[in-house]
Amino acid sequence: MRNQLGKFSAVAVLSLLFLSPAAWAAEVDFSCMKHFVRAKTIVTDRFKEYDVVLHNPCPGAVYWSMCIERIDPWSRAIVEAHTPAGYLEPEKKSRVNMQMKKGPVDTFRNRYQEFYVNLGFAIDAAAVSPCTAKQCEAQNSELVKKLRANENAWQKAEEALTARLQNECPSSGWDKSTRKNCEEEVRAASKEALDQYSQTELEIRKQLATTEPKKCRLHGGALVTD
Repeated sequence: MRNQLGKFSAVAVLSLLFLSPAAWAAEVDFSCMKHFVRAKTIVTDRFKEYDVVLHNPCPGAVYWSMCIERIDPWSRAIVEAHTPAGYLEPEKKSRVNMQMKKGPVDTFRNRYQEFYVNLGFAIDAAAVSPCTAKQCEAQNSELVKKLRANENAWQKAEEALTARLQNECPSSGWDKSTRKNCEEEVRAASKEALDQYSQTELEIRKQLATTEPKKCRLHGGALVTD
């Protein structure tokens, strides 16, 4: 029995010695790696900037890679895929800057592009991170449909409000205060319904930004305000 046990142990150790680098990497727990997406405060007239920040609090150096895919906020098409990669020493940070362009200018509530981020890590070779936007869009399709339906209803409500203002508050010559008071009353009557559309959008976007797995969280989509 003693000899058989010794033989088994030797075979097990020999098998471990011949594991490929990929097999070793598969045993590494990269949960110590931290990352977050930060929206920058400066918005130009062409794009909105975001930083994808990596922090390595792990005990050793790590190879990293990303697949960052831009999504058109209206057509849901994958506009571009970026695949930056690097090497990060312990307690160091790395940053990838993204510039999200505006959506179509003739749309209701124009938005900047959205994006997905997926990361890959390794300790002894270049890391690989697959692009996942297609499967994430499929996973998030019901939430995106709700978001679009809410925006369509919101647009109709805004158009109805504009029509009411024109029909119920006509110009009264020199007396501008009469028209102003009328507009305030009409807007006040519509405020609760319009606020509900705004609240629904915030709730849906919060779900999209916190969905699991993390690689399917949707970032960006900031409203164009100019």
